[in-house]
Amino acid sequence: MKRTILFVDDEPNILMGLKRMLRPMRDKWEMIFANSGAEALKIMGAQKVDAVVSDMRMPGMDGPELLRRVMRDHPDTIRFALSGYSDQELVGQSIAPTHQYLTKPCDENQLVGALEQALGARDLVPNKTVLDKIARIEHLPVLPDVYNRITAELAKGDPSPKVIGDIVTGDVGMSANILKLVNSAYFGLPRHIATPQQAVIVLGVGVIRSVILSLHIFKSFENRARRNFSLPMLWGHCMRVAAMARNMAKQEKLGKDDADHAYIAALLHDVGKLLLDAYCPEECTRVYDTVRRENRRVADVETEQLGLTHAAVGAYLLGLWGLPAPVVEAVARHHETTPGRGVLDPAEVVHFANLLDHDIFIFHEQYAHVEPQSPRLDILGGSERYQAWKNHALVMGLKGEDE
Repeated sequence: MKRTILFVDDEPNILMGLKRMLRPMRDKWEMIFANSGAEALKIMGAQKVDAVVSDMRMPGMDGPELLRRVMRDHPDTIRFALSGYSDQELVGQSIAPTHQYLTKPCDENQLVGALEQALGARDLVPNKTVLDKIARIEHLPVLPDVYNRITAELAKGDPSPKVIGDIVTGDVGMSANILKLVNSAYFGLPRHIATPQQAVIVLGVGVIRSVILSLHIFKSFENRARRNFSLPMLWGHCMRVAAMARNMAKQEKLGKDDADHAYIAALLHDVGKLLLDAYCPEECTRVYDTVRRENRRVADVETEQLGLTHAAVGAYLLGLWGLPAPVVEAVARHHETTPGRGVLDPAEVVHFANLLDHDIFIFHEQYAHVEPQSPRLDILGGSERYQAWKNHALVMGLKGEDE
């Protein structure tokens, strides 16, 4: 079934260029082109649109206003903003209604890849009732400004650690939290990190961006009423799993990209729990009541009662945000027991790092006795390999509570 993509720009030459550039996608997409926000809304009132890609600067109804209207009236439509480097003020206005920002000029591979990944992320949530609830959230966590600015700098080329560090330093609160975190036991660095610039040099831009994202997401949920789980405990769990993923990647000599993807996915693997608890509270409460009453795993009960897991919901959000495909896949599959591709890729690292934390810190007794004997482990070497990872994790000496 073809997906319908609506492109909106007031410049005819831009729309014509998009038509030419995207001609190879005609077999997969139905593409519609509108020259104003008003025309776009009229089209969307007459037919279903899967994704809208809008310019920011347009006369009359500008991009931020159009995307706010789309969010209100067509919440299940994926929303992209096309912005130039000089559009920072408009980008700030459109943060709430926008899933992703694409920087002009945008080449075919970047645009197609971003749209395909976001459209695919929606398929991760088969329960349309839950998807509809999440899609209609007006205050869904959005990418923080610091993250977007770093992404924009990376799109220009390969900026120096000083440039990235200066961006982080501009947000005093975020800068302080990052330095506190990177100097904690979760990273186990041999020397004290005094500045964001040093943190970028030692850990890399990918890790720093993921730390910014994780801190932002948890911060956005900390003032919400919550009865199903402890936010500090969930934060500590995610940090330990990320630390174990880094340790496993180093132990297994994974390449830098795989190691970074594993760390990022591990750090963000449970964000779906936050979304379900905040925006589907009745369903979530029923799940956790059953978990406690019957001593069962959360993911199993979610599948039974909701037809999906928090893993799928988290992957959906990260996919909309355009995080790398290996990260989205690892988050989506972190509770699966079916074998993977037979290699230790980021998805396998995150799965077993998560099991190790449950095993070592005994969040749920069944993790240690059931899942490590799954077919997913057998294809990678069985219990001996798992025990080696566990021994290394124990050597790390992480604390079992939030620091």
